[in-house]
Amino acid sequence: MKETIDTRKLYFGFPTFFLGYKDRIHGYNISTCSSIYSLGNMLVCAMRTKSNAIQEISQTGVFSVSVPQMDLVREIEIAGFNSHKDKFNLTGLTYSLGEADVPLVDACPLVIECQVVEMVPCGALTNVIAKVTRRALDSDFITEDGNFRKETFDPISYIGDGAGRLY
Repeated sequence: MKETIDTRKLYFGFPTFFLGYKDRIHGYNISTCSSIYSLGNMLVCAMRTKSNAIQEISQTGVFSVSVPQMDLVREIEIAGFNSHKDKFNLTGLTYSLGEADVPLVDACPLVIECQVVEMVPCGALTNVIAKVTRRALDSDFITEDGNFRKETFDPISYIGDGAGRLY
């Protein structure tokens, strides 16, 4: 029998990533996010409307998604719990600039560059609908045929509710 659970949120296993953007104060910055999906060349993610990331992305119209592996859980936590700070400095992570002038986290094997199509406010959250303009993958994760070597990729999945979280 199923029982109703009273919780303000319930994540049942979403990929955790760094959302990269130009920042008027820090130059370039990242935030941790775990609300995302992608179909074809469309990508949708969501964050709090008042977050620094949403405010900055609404100005530039571009952002990046850098997908880490399990060895970056500490950095994911730091970037997720330090709002309006220079998170590259706090985490020690380095970045390269993508074609869209957005930061791509060097330690992440998979990066995606995006152009905002629409930003849709929904209560305290904003859904960002974007067009994928570029995907790049470390060569270790590309087969001889030029395909994604999925079996060796170990992304961070976020599972949690209002009481706690697990990666």
